Amino acid sequence: MDDQSSYLALLGSYSQNRAEIESKIASFREYLLEVNLHVNLVSRNKTEAAVNELIYDSLAMIPLIGYANESLVLDIGSGAGFPWIIHKIVRPDLRIVTVDSNQRKIEFQKNAARKLGMLECRFVSERVEKIPPIGCDYAIAKAFGLLELIAKLALPHLKPGGRLILPRIGSEQNTLELLGYSYELARQYQSSSAGRVSNLLILKKS
Repeated sequence: MDDQSSYLALLGSYSQNRAEIESKIASFREYLLEVNLHVNLVSRNKTEAAVNELIYDSLAMIPLIGYANESLVLDIGSGAGFPWIIHKIVRPDLRIVTVDSNQRKIEFQKNAARKLGMLECRFVSERVEKIPPIGCDYAIAKAFGLLELIAKLALPHLKPGGRLILPRIGSEQNTLELLGYSYELARQYQSSSAGRVSNLLILKKS
């Protein structure tokens, strides 16, 4: 099974809307690969494989998060749009605020969302610590600095009881007591078609 077939296999649990989801993921993937030739969005070393793995990881974490209906989701340091674009394709009811200090990456995300017909998306080209509080239900930060730094930056943007979602690579461990949060979930999941294992941490704002 190749990388693309592998992540498509994850769509089995969304069989009701699978054809539409699969079509939109394919469109996003094609557009990302096209733009990446001119704008450095993801690694240009084995780009197609890297994009497929990012899609796989984004899909694999959705069941563990368990978004409530019409949740407001903040993606911090969103880069090329992972994981929020994939999550929004699967869960179009989600309301998104995507923040990245790189204007070109935000413009890419904005164009991708327009091509995919996405609504309820807000695009912010700024450092997350410089924007007014969002009051979101979930904040997600993928590969964005140290855990304690992410927790500190996300805290003002979460409503009371809101969740901070942290996909962390491999065997990284954390035993810190994080001021303002309680641990809700720490679970391993397969985050790549090659069998890589990552940890998904979910912290609840007190």
